[in-house]
Amino acid sequence: MNQTKNKHTNCRNFITIVMLAALSVPAIVHADTLITLQQIVEKTVTSNPEVQARYHNFTAAEQETLVTRGRLLPQLNLTSTYRDQEKMVPDPGKTGIPETRTALVLRQLLFDGFITSNEMNRLSHVSRVRFYELQSTMQKVGLDATRAYLDIQRYRQLSDYAKDNYVTHKQFYDRIEERVLAGVGRRVDLEQAAGRLALAEANLLTELTNLHDAMANYQRLVGELPPDILPDIDIAALGVSKSVIEALDLAYKQNPDLQAAIENIVATENEVKSKRGSYMPRLDLQATKVLDTSSDGRNSAQAADVLELTLNFNLFNGLSDRSAISQAAEKLISTQDLRDKACIDTRQTVVIAYNDIERLREQLVYRDQHQLSIEKAREAYRRQFDIGQRTLLDLLDTENEYFQARRAYANTEYDMKAAFARTYAGQGELLNKLGVVRAGLPDYGRAEYFDRQNVCQAVAPLMPKVDKRELLERAKPLSDTMKSPGSATPDQKILPLSQEAAVFARLEGWGKAWKP
Repeated sequence: MNQTKNKHTNCRNFITIVMLAALSVPAIVHADTLITLQQIVEKTVTSNPEVQARYHNFTAAEQETLVTRGRLLPQLNLTSTYRDQEKMVPDPGKTGIPETRTALVLRQLLFDGFITSNEMNRLSHVSRVRFYELQSTMQKVGLDATRAYLDIQRYRQLSDYAKDNYVTHKQFYDRIEERVLAGVGRRVDLEQAAGRLALAEANLLTELTNLHDAMANYQRLVGELPPDILPDIDIAALGVSKSVIEALDLAYKQNPDLQAAIENIVATENEVKSKRGSYMPRLDLQATKVLDTSSDGRNSAQAADVLELTLNFNLFNGLSDRSAISQAAEKLISTQDLRDKACIDTRQTVVIAYNDIERLREQLVYRDQHQLSIEKAREAYRRQFDIGQRTLLDLLDTENEYFQARRAYANTEYDMKAAFARTYAGQGELLNKLGVVRAGLPDYGRAEYFDRQNVCQAVAPLMPKVDKRELLERAKPLSDTMKSPGSATPDQKILPLSQEAAVFARLEGWGKAWKP
């Protein structure tokens, strides 16, 4: 008896420690000015390291375009040379090449087979590729931040449910323990209540662990711990397409992954043109001004200003130019394959997310019905237990089912909110829906080649339908599906109702008389 009491006392002490730890979790969360989801996502897409890396890749690509543009502008160089040449003949007039020479050299590219202009076009589209990759990362990180926001709300709510469930089971346990100690209760009921209390404690620890992991994920994305209060957001009120086909059409116009793939195609087309320019001549203009020689008779040949026009025609380059063109053509085919993959990936993302919205929205109705029905049954079972019409097992089963029903409803609700966010992100619309803007980014608009290069077809699989009328016809009354007593086998003989009731009454009497 004392060992049992000590065991339950230790259990209560451990549970008290767990509850104090659970209640202290919000206390370590630093209060912050971040209140709304829009502010949190805006901070994330501005300071997240992954987004910052994409942003600097984009700005580097812009600078690379300016580097290539410099080839079209004049180049001015100051050259200084020193030479030591063997004198084969005397030079009394000192008109030979001097040992030192300083000159200004001005060069201007006139024509290079459009290599530079095509390379500038290629790099301009590469810069746009980096821009849409940045947009894609912002959408994905924004989606992750939204999910983290919803997960904090989810697991805080589930932790509250788990705490309520634990408190209820603790109250039942204390009540049964009092009855057992008073000699009017069965010890087997106490053991059963202790087992259910341990299950409630395990559920509480699980939810607290999930909350801790959600907080760590939030901190990884946003860069700080979540605030104590996160207001609810009706993300469904932001609006969604009326059909999955409309959702796909919008995604094919705005998804940044697909836009980056199309820009990559156009960039590679310009690369092919640039490689073909090696078959054309190159024309340069060069002017030279010698600074440290005179034109008074000494070094007169070297002192003269020079203006020259140079034509260079590549006749043979070891077949390297042809191989470079073939290489660029293969890269072009590869970019087209990547565009097709972007179409497929976008379709899968949007179709699944949109279908989840429809499925979870309908599920939410049934989850709510289940929750309300179990809540009513729970109250009725409590009243019946008080007057001896329900067993402790019935009561504990109902409490556990009520906890699971509330948990399932909350998970479905937050899953549906996350499905809306996934749909928006797949369409490239999440940041616009939340009103999030990152300053300092250009607005390229929509070029005509997007429609020309976009070969995606808005075709989606249909959601499997259930014929409920057929299911209702199959759901015959239970009495019609049971065998009659006359048709039962000897091993399955069905007792008359009066005899069956007598057997159950006798078994119940034995159960009450037996006390370990």
